[in-house]
Amino acid sequence: MSTFHLKVLTTERSFYDDDVDRIVVRTTQGDVGILPGHVPYIAALGIGGLTIIRDGQEHVAAIAGGFVDCSKEGTVVLARTCEWANEIDINRAREAAERAKARLHQQESEHEHDIAQLKLKKAINRMRIAEEK
Repeated sequence: MSTFHLKVLTTERSFYDDDVDRIVVRTTQGDVGILPGHVPYIAALGIGGLTIIRDGQEHVAAIAGGFVDCSKEGTVVLARTCEWANEIDINRAREAAERAKARLHQQESEHEHDIAQLKLKKAINRMRIAEEK
């Protein structure tokens, strides 16, 4: 089976750098599957999962924000946050979700409400990814 090179970078680390069979990544428009030979493509990342399939095995990570760039040289994912399912502290994610829910019920500015909604979405995504492992 053919492969392509995938590099996943965050502001904190080089998350992944190896050849893969395929990936599925959440963009702002929905999930996108990328196979070897994918046409040139750039998209903004949403909040969701990044599934990396290598040698027939799936590896799942929680991802939020950034970009995916496919070219003939390979695929680069630049993510604000990305963490493997087994790295997620589920209790911390639950606490973050509860804090965000509490902030949503407070009378705050529209901007603060939007931030609380974003934090809640990220926490729920982290819990979902961790529980699927």
